[in-house]
Amino acid sequence: MDRNGTSKNNTSNKSNVTLKKVLRRPIVRLLILIVLIVIIVLIVTNLPKKNKAEDTLIGYQKLINVTDNTYTFVDMDGNVKTYDGYTSMDDFYYDVTCVSKLNEEDNTVTQMALINKNNKSVVDFGEYDSYVQVVGGKYYKVEKEGKYGIIDYQGKVIINPEYDYISITTVQEATEVVFECQKENKYYFVNEQGMTIMETESALHSISYSNKFNEEYDTVIYISVDGVKRYFNLRTGEELFADKQDVNFSYNILQEEGKISFYGKDAKLVTEIDTSADYSSDVRVYFKEYVVLEQKNVTSGTRQYKYTVYDSDFKQVLESESKINPVQDLDGNVYFIINENNSVKIVNESKKEKVIEGYQFNGTSTNNLQFLVLNSVDDSNKYEVYNFNGKQLITDINEYTQKGSGLLVGKYDESGNLTRNLVLGNEELIALGTEDNVLANDYYLTIEDNKNLKVSVVNTDGKITVDKANGTKVFYNKNYIGIQDGDNVNIYDVENGKLTYTYPVSEYINRDETVSVVELSTGFYGFDGKLLLEKQQ
Repeated sequence: MDRNGTSKNNTSNKSNVTLKKVLRRPIVRLLILIVLIVIIVLIVTNLPKKNKAEDTLIGYQKLINVTDNTYTFVDMDGNVKTYDGYTSMDDFYYDVTCVSKLNEEDNTVTQMALINKNNKSVVDFGEYDSYVQVVGGKYYKVEKEGKYGIIDYQGKVIINPEYDYISITTVQEATEVVFECQKENKYYFVNEQGMTIMETESALHSISYSNKFNEEYDTVIYISVDGVKRYFNLRTGEELFADKQDVNFSYNILQEEGKISFYGKDAKLVTEIDTSADYSSDVRVYFKEYVVLEQKNVTSGTRQYKYTVYDSDFKQVLESESKINPVQDLDGNVYFIINENNSVKIVNESKKEKVIEGYQFNGTSTNNLQFLVLNSVDDSNKYEVYNFNGKQLITDINEYTQKGSGLLVGKYDESGNLTRNLVLGNEELIALGTEDNVLANDYYLTIEDNKNLKVSVVNTDGKITVDKANGTKVFYNKNYIGIQDGDNVNIYDVENGKLTYTYPVSEYINRDETVSVVELSTGFYGFDGKLLLEKQQ
């Protein structure tokens, strides 16, 4: 009881009842729903986008200068580090490199070793006679007393140095590796765990592999010996499909008479799809996300087709009697384009449809599109440009070329003169002169006016970041562009268009675009103008 004789428990109960009443109000529920939607949108928009290009150099430092046995390196972030006391050094990969120095006892014989970026020993001097970086520095082919082996960048022995010859087959962009080793006229095929998965005496052999359908799928390889294929799980060494030597094999898919089998992680069977005996079947995988099963029947005298799309979990997404063309935009969204009778149907991944009458899609490019170019049914020489929502952007063009994130379109006037425009991601058009040249990389477009000596940079969203800078382009990487204007080279940050550094051509010696370093007679400078190393005059 409080001093007024009121029970505290009753007060608490009243508060709970009041809160419940408030929460029952429609306006309060609506406000809560709006807040939740905003939170979800913020989370989704900040997720990493598909297909975002990643740097492939891991723990990388580039050697830029050697002076009196002092080696100066620069990493991808512009940090500088020096090392002393060696007679040679290679570039760092995985923060490890090969070094050499003279034997301290007689000062004549050169010995080699591996060190890390902190100048600590990974493999001691004298352990091996030579090192060769392979698979992007992930492994080293080492030599000892005339025999070869493999170690990884941490110094772990994968294959003992006992072979006369070793070659490397990289699989799936070097995410998997097969080492082919030879000694005493025999060939041994060894995986990254050091396991010999097969051996043969035949010199008539080759290695190939399946592509991954999705990230859960391990790689399966096949080794062809004297024309006979043998399939293996690369990681476990297990031999697979021993009784199926002549199957069409790709993306961990086996196509056989009457069925198609999909093999997943550790080469285990995931699912099988029965196919009609009256149809010939073909399977294609798009963007590691979708399988399109095409079935064709010509036995009846007329061609009949069936197209079925499955997702990475093998759930049916779409089916049609007309060809299904999966395409992917710059953000990684997939659309299915279907040509029907005098019309084009656009279906997104949520199965929402948009039909455009009077046109057909005959594009050859399937990924990294921002626009759809459709061909008029009435005039094969006329095209129109649409976005993936079916909105018409440009009409009556005569030619087109995809340029990275943009689309170069051309149209002839009544006098036969060609006018050109660059269509950008924000659906804006940039008029191009006859001398303009458009070039693309994964991140930006450059528009080079060779007549008036002007250079512009456009990003994937269609924003012009560098606008008609004077001069001609001399280099271009992910972050910077260098444009020579008379006696100077001006470097611009391509993201914001700001001029970051200017150097005179007369002082230029060398340049490395990987680590964004320019060497002048006075020293080494970053493309941002930072002095990295001054030269002694």
